[in-house]
Amino acid sequence: MNVFSLFFGNLGKFWQRTLNSQFFRYSLFLFFFQIILIIWFYHSLPPEIPIFFSRPWGEAWLSSPASIFILPLFSLLTLLINYFLALYFYAKKILLSELLVIFGFIISLFSTISLLKIISLAT
Repeated sequence: MNVFSLFFGNLGKFWQRTLNSQFFRYSLFLFFFQIILIIWFYHSLPPEIPIFFSRPWGEAWLSSPASIFILPLFSLLTLLINYFLALYFYAKKILLSELLVIFGFIISLFSTISLLKIISLAT
């Protein structure tokens, strides 16, 4: 029982820090913004969109429009994993915890920028 009280005590302290709560809200806003963008532009996307920019130039970049949901899902998954890790390390390593929170926001931001770039190339 002591483990649960320690966990929830750290949870309260974790969310009271302005940096943690603000970056979490901004990251969630970016996630929902990505979902709204995809829904808004999904019907105007061509049958194949450029999404895999790390592959060689050409047809290897292209995929079906349904694969555009990879970006917000990756963003959300990274955000949740980073926040659980940040909460775990909060009592021992506050700097590591804050870096994980900031990194989660940066991933969400880059994912949103990539989504905007893909939509601008495809439409």
